[in-house]
Amino acid sequence: MTTESEHTNPAPDLTVPLAAADAQALGDDAQLLAALLGRALHGVAMLRTGRTSLDDLTDAIEGTTELLERLEGARRAEVREFAAQKGTHGTLAKAMRLTNRATAQSRRRTLLREEPSAMERWATGSS
Repeated sequence: MTTESEHTNPAPDLTVPLAAADAQALGDDAQLLAALLGRALHGVAMLRTGRTSLDDLTDAIEGTTELLERLEGARRAEVREFAAQKGTHGTLAKAMRLTNRATAQSRRRTLLREEPSAMERWATGSS
């Protein structure tokens, strides 16, 4: 990990825009997600600068993997709730950046046939 003194042109501190009510609802998970995002961003920075080591890459891969698992759980839970609130397939397709509503319909149908995953339960706070 690089220290502040190693930077010749330090970037400003990053801020994650999060409403106080959201931070309160997330509790300690807000800090966890921010830390995982930081590890993933560090991995991208290492790739862009060519300053990589196996240990740093391993840490970045682990952080990115856990972040992706949690984000996928959140998206699955959001799609499940979207279906419960009778959202349209067209709107879902647009939100998922799909080119047609049939793909969104198929993905939603497949998701709803499955039990919520551990990461979905984590996202909803019911784990």
